[in-house]
Amino acid sequence: MRERVKRIFKNVGDHLDLIVLMNSTEPHVDMSFFYATGVTDGIFEGCAAWLHPDGSAEIMTSALEEQAAKKSGLPLHIFRHREEPAKILRNLLKGHRRIGINAAELTYEAYTRLRKYAPKNARFLDVSGAVVQARLVKDAAEIESIQKACDIASRSFEETLPFIRPGVEEAEVASELVYHMQKNGATGPSFRTIVGSGPNGAEPHYTAGPRKIEKGDLIVIDFGSLYRMYCSDVTRTVVVGPPSEEQRLMFDTVARAQEAALAKMRPGTKGKAVDAAARSLIDATKYKGLFIHGLGHSVGLAVHDGGGLHMTSELVLKSNMVMTDEPGVYVPGFGGVRIEDTVLITPKGGQYMSTAPRELLVV
Repeated sequence: MRERVKRIFKNVGDHLDLIVLMNSTEPHVDMSFFYATGVTDGIFEGCAAWLHPDGSAEIMTSALEEQAAKKSGLPLHIFRHREEPAKILRNLLKGHRRIGINAAELTYEAYTRLRKYAPKNARFLDVSGAVVQARLVKDAAEIESIQKACDIASRSFEETLPFIRPGVEEAEVASELVYHMQKNGATGPSFRTIVGSGPNGAEPHYTAGPRKIEKGDLIVIDFGSLYRMYCSDVTRTVVVGPPSEEQRLMFDTVARAQEAALAKMRPGTKGKAVDAAARSLIDATKYKGLFIHGLGHSVGLAVHDGGGLHMTSELVLKSNMVMTDEPGVYVPGFGGVRIEDTVLITPKGGQYMSTAPRELLVV
C-alpha cells in the first residue's frame, strides 16, 4: 500500500506532515481508508488511517476491528474504551503543523475532534482532489478485484434470467439476482439493485417495487456485486416476449451509442468527448433529448468512484482507469433502455470487464 500513499502525497504538490483519513459512523466511512491501508474486511467506524510522506501508514482502530486491521500488516493504535481515542488522537497529531484531510468524506463532527486535539498552530488542508486522482488509476490488485466483481455479476445475471416472467414482482427479481451474486462469491450488492419494468424503466434511478412484470414489458436491470470491497456496475435491458418494432429501435439505438462511446475510451481522450460520441448518435434519431444523464463514471471502492464522463467533463482518460459506458433512452409512460458495462482503459482502448450478453434478450 506504500505506493498508493505516495501517489496521494505526490498529487498534493504542497508539503504536508501528515494526512488523516477519519471515519465516522456508517454510512460516513471514507472508502479511501481502505484504499490506503489495503484492509478488505470490517466497517471501521470511528477509526482512522494516518499517512506519512514516505508512504508509511498507521491505523487507529477499535478493538472491534482489531483482527481485520492486523491483516494490513500496519502498525496499530487500538482503543478499547470511549475515553481512549482522545489520547491517541492527541499523541498522533503532536508535532504536526500541516495536516491533510479528505474533506469530501469527513463529517464536521470528526473535523472538530481533529481540530480539538491538534496543536494550536496546526493547519488543516483539503486533499480530497489528490485522493480522487490517486484512486482513479487502479493498480493490479484493484483491477483483479473489480474483474472478479464483474465476473460474479455477469454470471449471476445469466442465472437469474429464467426467473423473469409475467406475474413476478420487480422486487422478487432483484432479490433473486442478489441471492445469486452472494452465492457466487460476492459479499453483497454494490448498490441497490434496479429492476424497472414497463413504464418504471423510464426512471434511471428507479429501484425495484411491487409492480408485477407483464408480457410486452421492457425491463431495465441495473446491478453490481461487491468483492473484497470493490464494485462492479452493469445494466441490461430485456423484453418479455417478442419485442415490438419500437422497442427494438430503442435498443438498437442505445447499443450503437454504447459502441460509439467505447471506441473513444482510450488514453488521452477527454470525458466530454466520450459522452459526445454516444449523445450525438442518439440525438440524431427520434430520441433526441431522451438521453438524460452522463455517459459514465469511475468504478472502484465506490460504485461512483470520483470521476465522470459527461457533457462538460475535462477528465482525461488514462490507462488502468475503470469507467462505465452506459447510454440510455427514456420515454416517460412507455419505458426505457439502458446498456451498461464496466470498462478498463488500456493502452489499446476500452476493454469490457463485464461479460453478460449485450443483445436484447427475450425472456
